[in-house]
Amino acid sequence: MKTVVYQSFRNKDVPGWITACMASVKAWAQAQGFEYRFYDDAFLARAPDWFRQKAAGQICPVTDLARLVVAKELLADGWQRTVWVDADLLVFDPDALQITAQSGFALCLELWLYADAAGARRVSQRVNNSVAVFCAGSLHLDFFIDACVRIARQREQIGKLDVGTAFLSPLRQILPFPLLTEVGMLSPAFMAEIAAGQAEGVGDYMRALPGPLAAVNLCGSLQGQPVHGVVADDALYEAVIARLLATRGGALNGLRG
Repeated sequence: MKTVVYQSFRNKDVPGWITACMASVKAWAQAQGFEYRFYDDAFLARAPDWFRQKAAGQICPVTDLARLVVAKELLADGWQRTVWVDADLLVFDPDALQITAQSGFALCLELWLYADAAGARRVSQRVNNSVAVFCAGSLHLDFFIDACVRIARQREQIGKLDVGTAFLSPLRQILPFPLLTEVGMLSPAFMAEIAAGQAEGVGDYMRALPGPLAAVNLCGSLQGQPVHGVVADDALYEAVIARLLATRGGALNGLRG
């Protein structure tokens, strides 16, 4: 199936860990026989000016819409399948990351492990678009574009997750659609555990997943922000990436028991 994988990031002052993540995606795409395309910041202009203004500096909702618009452009150019991948996503087991959708679309399963008010560990199941697959003839691509625009028009300001996870997760409750389960998500706290060689929280997370992982979203939008007492910096991202690549994901998948 004629497939193109695409990503976007600025082309100046790019952190080394982002470069490593994108290199892993490009290598995976080429090994799969897929075309690979990189878009610089001009990609953000796929979202209209008024939309970007309402995003008030938040990149996530702008890229949420832009990736859909570009998918439509690529499909119109004759590609049979488009695969968007976030720039902060690392592929550490390329053979295990398989895109099997032949029609329609697919997004990503997101499990988020947290502690409730009583201190008990809980897992919430959500949907994210860190990898978003659309095939030619999909009935839903225009719907997703229209939904992003409608949601934005109803708000004075677009929140970080308003047209992404906060929209997609409840949607799947009424409109079941395929999810990639090989793509995980590491919070700063989980990354700190991996870097320190500790695995209590990460182990609980891995055992809650339906199967082993081939890639992880490293939550770059949380960099520099305190999350559960951990602030992720470049050194932490680099340490986690090095360990996951060196073990081909064994540092995570080995915790499934």
